[in-house]
Amino acid sequence: MGVPETTLTILIPIYNGAATLDRCMESLQKQTFQQFNVLCVNDASTDQSLTLLKKWQTIFGEDKLQVLTNQENQGITISLNSGLALIKTPWTARLDGDDWWHHEKLAQQMHFLQNHSGYGLIGCNYTNIAYGKEKSITCPESDATIKKNIFKRNPFAHSTVVFDTALVNAMDGYDASIRYGQDYDLWLRLLPHTKFHNLQTVLCYRNAESSISQVHQNAQMRQCLKTQLKYLKLYQRSYLEYRFLLEPLFVILAPEWLKKCKRAFL
Repeated sequence: MGVPETTLTILIPIYNGAATLDRCMESLQKQTFQQFNVLCVNDASTDQSLTLLKKWQTIFGEDKLQVLTNQENQGITISLNSGLALIKTPWTARLDGDDWWHHEKLAQQMHFLQNHSGYGLIGCNYTNIAYGKEKSITCPESDATIKKNIFKRNPFAHSTVVFDTALVNAMDGYDASIRYGQDYDLWLRLLPHTKFHNLQTVLCYRNAESSISQVHQNAQMRQCLKTQLKYLKLYQRSYLEYRFLLEPLFVILAPEWLKKCKRAFL
């Protein structure tokens, strides 16, 4: 029996992620679908991230886990594009170093992609974990529903997605000028070019307490406004959809105590 073909690369940008990296890597080790490579982009971490990455490189093998280290901190967007430039597999999965997956995550997504043509981006439902509380998030499922509601809010959590590598590279990857919210911009650029889907099973667990979207929430929301406005105009969407600009605007203007309440209880 031949060696199974590697069809997917898991792209993980890491900056000072030592505290959560083992949990992340253990979830990859337990995946029932193992026809993948792992590409970790170490963004000049100053903690023990690189030491842990070398440990996991020994566990997985250097042929399965590759580590790319930036000599200076570049930020997540440039790190993602640096990684994408090295990926040769048909599919790319995204994962952040402080998130982790259910053991069936890749198997279920690859099963869907292998049995449904024309889909270039697939995600799944997920659970946010913050301040000792868990909240499961149900994402829009079908291509039609996702595209109808994509300006309401980002329909994909970044750590849930698997995408067509060649398609994303054809779109020039992530917009290097965007520091936060680069994923939402990419999904909107992909909108006319492929079909979208979200599996209706919780297959990803996100550390929402320390995520970029919480720590730098105002910057993320300002970018969200810019992104929504750009593509609402580009795609000549209905003026009714401009009402979706109110949510990020509210987050920007809300006092910090209200934001903390929202993070802790909603």
